[in-house]
Amino acid sequence: MKKYITFILLAIAAMPFLYSCSNYLDKEPDDMLTLSGVFSDATNTKNWLAGVYDAIPDPLWDYLSYSYGYYLMSDESQINSELGQFGWNGLLNVQQGSWSPVQMVPSFDLWGSTYQKVRAALLFLENVKAIPEQRQTAELVERYKNEARFLMAYYYERMLEVYGPFPLVTTLASSTASPADLQLPRTPYDDIVTYLDKELLDLSKVLPASYDDTDVGRATSGMCLAIRARMLMFAASPLFNGNADYADVANKDGKPLFNSTYDVTKWKKAADAAKLVIDMPQYKLYTEKNDDGSIDALMSCTDVHLKGVQQNPEIIFVYPKLTNYYYEYHVLPRGSGFAGCVGTTQNMVDAFFMSNGKSITDDGSGYVATGFSASDNYYNTKYNYGDVNRTTGLVTRAGTFNMYVNREPRFYVNIRYSGQYCSFDDNGRDVDFKKNGLDGAPSHDSPYAGYQINKAINPSDHSGQAFQYRPGIILRLAEMYLDYAEALNECDPGNADIAKYVNLIRERAGLPDLDAGLSQTQMRDAIRHERQVEFALEGGTRYMDIRRWKIAEDVFKKPIQGMNTQGSTPSDYFKVVDIQTRNFQKKMYLWPIYQNYMDNNANLVQNKYW
Repeated sequence: MKKYITFILLAIAAMPFLYSCSNYLDKEPDDMLTLSGVFSDATNTKNWLAGVYDAIPDPLWDYLSYSYGYYLMSDESQINSELGQFGWNGLLNVQQGSWSPVQMVPSFDLWGSTYQKVRAALLFLENVKAIPEQRQTAELVERYKNEARFLMAYYYERMLEVYGPFPLVTTLASSTASPADLQLPRTPYDDIVTYLDKELLDLSKVLPASYDDTDVGRATSGMCLAIRARMLMFAASPLFNGNADYADVANKDGKPLFNSTYDVTKWKKAADAAKLVIDMPQYKLYTEKNDDGSIDALMSCTDVHLKGVQQNPEIIFVYPKLTNYYYEYHVLPRGSGFAGCVGTTQNMVDAFFMSNGKSITDDGSGYVATGFSASDNYYNTKYNYGDVNRTTGLVTRAGTFNMYVNREPRFYVNIRYSGQYCSFDDNGRDVDFKKNGLDGAPSHDSPYAGYQINKAINPSDHSGQAFQYRPGIILRLAEMYLDYAEALNECDPGNADIAKYVNLIRERAGLPDLDAGLSQTQMRDAIRHERQVEFALEGGTRYMDIRRWKIAEDVFKKPIQGMNTQGSTPSDYFKVVDIQTRNFQKKMYLWPIYQNYMDNNANLVQNKYW
């Protein structure tokens, strides 16, 4: 292992330090506790560590909103341009390619915020100590240290996904270091992966497998291995494995930052990493059963996003603090007292399979894109939120636009469409996204493409009442299943496990197995399609996937589409129209380093094309 650069406090002295969980860190310098004072008190010590945890994003609201905007940077979400005045303008600009190191979206500064938390973690590691008289034992301190190390690795993994190489900082150094010592170059991508691979694997051997209810969200062995698997999938994928575009990217001393030679063994390592998580006994796919013993696909795919850790063995990594429901407020209909302004797209709607498992473009799919259904449609499910009478099994009623009839269960889990019954009002009602409808245009608090997001929304939530708890899932076992299948298809095509693990996901969704005998290319396409649907509108997965597969430029050759939300009658509204043309440029596969950091560090090199 190469000697990694060290880090001193002055290196990030210009960065703002925001530790919202630790009130004492918000005090003025002359009133601030000394480090000795902080780490001589068990409560302050615990609060400091809470401050390191504080940068874990809410995978629903943060990734949907202008904080990160991963949903809106993919083809699965869109908003009205009028929302720019409320903080969304930066994301709208990014969609059009209007993005630069100087004119960045402020919330996208993962570079600076990551080093803030790294600094806090390193200070913690250097200063935390046992305080037996306050029940802070040596054993507990060791666990705390391992948690801090995990958080550093996790934050670095997130940074690696969007920036590629960065200066890898692992220790604190003397404050007497010269200014020249602070000019840190970027560490090569593969070196960072090697370091984090070992660090996460080592931590998986010493962190607990689980905690009691009061400590849900703390670092576990499974979280370490799952984040490791996610990182190795990125490292094996086309963006970072054999990408000739970055062959000439080097530090100022000529040291290459990317290895442009394709290496199939990276896929093997990613497959093995995912399988290691799959084989952990505490995790399994969440399912619910019908009375006849069959899988209730609609309830399984609904409740996997609503059940907490103690009821849901699929959850590996969960957002530790759920203190707001901004997500619900922004995706539920305006006519029920919410904002209802962030929705999904026709592009996403069209990706869902039919109930027979076929794509809407396949022969024999049964897909109909015009007209309205003549009868009610029932599934084998205990779901009973399809009408005001709470009729069990009723999924779509007579009069539903045919495009939405006979779709797979995950469609109804994820998508809210005009004419669908919703129970968020006192008496329940049909949502209406037509122009001048209760939930539609011309208000900017309406879904721009005519669809709202339904994922992770409890159907029993009610306007004017407190929202029911739902977990913010950062990583679940289904990702490991599809990671394993994808990686195995690249390094060992034809292996029986490939179809096995894809089909387990499809079975839970109520779909038949994939056709037998698929070629490697056909299986690759099938896995990518399955990921798009299984992780629709979830944690920014789609945005990350189209980047790591290096297909984003092709994805955005197709315009963003939706219903004609300027139509005030059913015949005018229920038409697919182009609503936006995106401008994804090659440079956008990696984010730019903010110019302020470039100006303050003569050894930094900017990402290519910026």
